[in-house]
Amino acid sequence: MTLCAKIDVSWAQIFRYFGSQGTNFGSTPELDHRKDVMTMKQVVEVQGDVLRDKVYFHLCELIRGGHFSPGEKLTIRSLANEQGISPTPVREALYRLISEGVLDGEANRSARIPLLNAEQIKEIKEIRILVECLAAEKAAMNGTPQLAKTLRALAGKLKMARASGDRRADLSLVYRFQTELYSACEMPNLIKIIGSLWLKTGPYLNLLFPDYINLIAKSRGDWRERICVGVEERNPAIVRSEVERDLDDTLSYIANVVSAAAFLRRAGADR
Repeated sequence: MTLCAKIDVSWAQIFRYFGSQGTNFGSTPELDHRKDVMTMKQVVEVQGDVLRDKVYFHLCELIRGGHFSPGEKLTIRSLANEQGISPTPVREALYRLISEGVLDGEANRSARIPLLNAEQIKEIKEIRILVECLAAEKAAMNGTPQLAKTLRALAGKLKMARASGDRRADLSLVYRFQTELYSACEMPNLIKIIGSLWLKTGPYLNLLFPDYINLIAKSRGDWRERICVGVEERNPAIVRSEVERDLDDTLSYIANVVSAAAFLRRAGADR
């Protein structure tokens, strides 16, 4: 039985992220992405294709880190104004994300973060378990003391961010820990696949706060340290087990929240 099967998703959790009408995700004040987007001007003051690519990768980083809510509308003009750059590289970056299926295209030069249903999230969960467990096993077989040291340093920073309530840093470090681990598999095409799947689920990571995060800390202990030990010992079974359980529990929980929210919307519509 997964951890998620033991968790009752509270209605407070649903209302907190989907809004009182149950129609979409509410804003998350602690994760106002504009505070991060404004800093992009400092890293994209270049021209041509390099600028376009930097805008694209920065938007990917924001999406993976949960800085946009599911269903949130992204306009070329607003993003360009916030970043202090011309609309052209923003438009090209958004169109690229639309073509890759990361964003839904809309009229009036805008895009939207897709709203996934519970079945779609469960499908992504199954795919992520397959590809990320493969990466985890291969990485463990290539494990080194230096990799374990790097992972422990990231895990330490993650603990501090979580203790201080810095959700922005928390989510960023979650991604950095996993990608640092997977990069040791030395399979670049597999890493690209994993990155594209994180773009699908990144906007839903805010659903984990605070209930799931608090519960997982009690029920699973320091599971990232167990990954570090598995890397040191070059034990793929340990690393795979921890990665698989994390993915199963986390994405099952998110699917349950989304399913409960859909029920709430239907109930409201029937009134």
